[in-house]
Amino acid sequence: MTRKRKDYFTAFLFILPSLIGIAIFYIVPYIICFIKSLYIGQNFVGLTNYIQLFSNNTFLLALKNTAVFTVIAIPLLMIISFLLALFLNSFEKISSFFQSAFLIPVVVPIASLICVWQVVFDDYGAVNGLLNTLGFDTVEFFSSEFSLAMIIFIYVWKYCGFCVILFTAGLANVPKSLYESARLDGANSFKLVTKVTIPMITPTVFFVFLMEIIYSFNIFREVFALFGDYPNENIYFLQNFINNNYYNLNYPRLSSASIILSVFIIIILLVFFIFERKRSFSE
Repeated sequence: MTRKRKDYFTAFLFILPSLIGIAIFYIVPYIICFIKSLYIGQNFVGLTNYIQLFSNNTFLLALKNTAVFTVIAIPLLMIISFLLALFLNSFEKISSFFQSAFLIPVVVPIASLICVWQVVFDDYGAVNGLLNTLGFDTVEFFSSEFSLAMIIFIYVWKYCGFCVILFTAGLANVPKSLYESARLDGANSFKLVTKVTIPMITPTVFFVFLMEIIYSFNIFREVFALFGDYPNENIYFLQNFINNNYYNLNYPRLSSASIILSVFIIIILLVFFIFERKRSFSE
């Protein structure tokens, strides 16, 4: 028992710096933020700030846009990256080259990418030039309902390579003997994917989903760089709302919105982990 306690103490000493860092930079600021959300100035108001937020049209618009973006962008990204991973998995000789190429959008500085997207989606940019050539009218991507589609496209383009690499790693761990057995039983390509591939890489699918939930909230950088403080109402996200209240020094509303955003993320992650645990137990 003495040696076991020493091992626990040694392990605790190794993780202590990380625990201190998490406490200082995450836990303590979160607690302070929650406390501030219960005050207006020096007056304790309880949940008043939260109630006012849900009667604020700007906040509700930001909440709706964030939910719509999350529901559309993440499944679209996962489907496209999974199909690309399946395709690359069939060509092992060129797979490594394309995996490296797909990672370029992740490592390129955001400022460079913004310049590219401004040229591509401008009223006189590459996309509208192609549309005009085909006989279509000019699409105002920066000031119309198409701005959300543009942001979803940028998000999928940027993180698709990262997801492809994760899916490719998962596909590499599927035993080839399972495919051979399924073929002997008369399974076609569709059934091989749905009955063998997807069930075998379910942990990878959950991990990719988890990572993309986190990355989806980083899209604010692109939105802010392209559109500024007050973008088109179709892409006014919770991060824009929080950022604008920070500039306006409205700390009670800022704190309340930040807590709601964190709760939104926590709920999604809890549902994810509960579903994953039930799936693991069922196996």
